[in-house]
Amino acid sequence: MSNIEILVENNSKELFEIFRDTNIGVLDLRTADCDLQISDILPTFSKLKNLGFWGSLWAIVISSCLHQDCISLETGECSSEWLCSLLIKLSVLDHPVVCQLCNFVVQARGEDCCANSNNHESHMRSKLLACGMSNIEILVENGSKELF
Repeated sequence: MSNIEILVENNSKELFEIFRDTNIGVLDLRTADCDLQISDILPTFSKLKNLGFWGSLWAIVISSCLHQDCISLETGECSSEWLCSLLIKLSVLDHPVVCQLCNFVVQARGEDCCANSNNHESHMRSKLLACGMSNIEILVENGSKELF
């Protein structure tokens, strides 16, 4: 099944259970409400090479992306800390990985952020700068100023 590409627009837990432990090669999740249904199943896809997310599924990406060749985050937003954390996780992989960010927005820091949050963001940025990112190819389409 590694030659099969699956595009999911509407989902159910039963749908994802069918795919458990399969060798699907490409999974494109185009729904924002499947994070709970797929979070325990996604790690069972041992041959998954390309993983696409639309909407706000970012919480499950970090733990699920460790063996993919391509992670695609489309039409969504995240915090800068979250993006730094993802890039740090990708930097330790022993193979090249492509991280596609399409129509992707990094949330700007609000004026009302507490000092603790600012320190955490600064700490994550320092950790990212210390990483070797030579195996990561980042492709950006319609990114925000905060992303860069």
